[in-house]
Amino acid sequence: MGSLFGPVLDDDEDLIKVYKPNRTKFFFLNILTTTLLFLVFLTISICAILFPEDGSKGNPIYILIPIGIFLVFIILYIVFIILYYNNLYYAYTDKRLIIRSGVFGVDYKTLDLDMIGAVDVSVSLVDKMLKKNTGSIRFGSMASPINTTNATPYKFAHVIDPYETCKKIKAVIDNHKKSEEDKKSKDKKEDKKQNKTKKTKK
Repeated sequence: MGSLFGPVLDDDEDLIKVYKPNRTKFFFLNILTTTLLFLVFLTISICAILFPEDGSKGNPIYILIPIGIFLVFIILYIVFIILYYNNLYYAYTDKRLIIRSGVFGVDYKTLDLDMIGAVDVSVSLVDKMLKKNTGSIRFGSMASPINTTNATPYKFAHVIDPYETCKKIKAVIDNHKKSEEDKKSKDKKEDKKQNKTKKTKK
């Protein structure tokens, strides 16, 4: 798994954990929402063909056109999300969060641990319906705060056991911030000590 993130890992950076979204939840939610959206389009198109505005009787054969478009789109969309799912991984290191994604290429999105100001867990109705113990973990920072629209760019979606996973990640975040604070405090003490030494010599 480490090789998946090799291109973006620093030499002194340790990869702690890699996650893969739950397959059932990922495909069910994506295919369901897209299918429902285009079923609305299909219904409107068929009604427009069968019942034209001029009051004339439409030719039923023409309903094959929107049905064909609908089927082609669904097939292409399924291929698209399969490619996307194959490249989708979440990870965290001792320095940052990393989201690996992409369709025809691979993209990486990262967020430094010391920039994270909020973490929350979201378990949707679909999660409960599927009973796969899945949910999403959202991470907020000053530049990308968590909002009610669920549109945060840093999200581990459809992960298994989200509450326990969130606890583990939050523990790493807290430890990282504490070590950074200790390091800054130590540096300040060293600076004060050096300044005193310089004054004594003068």
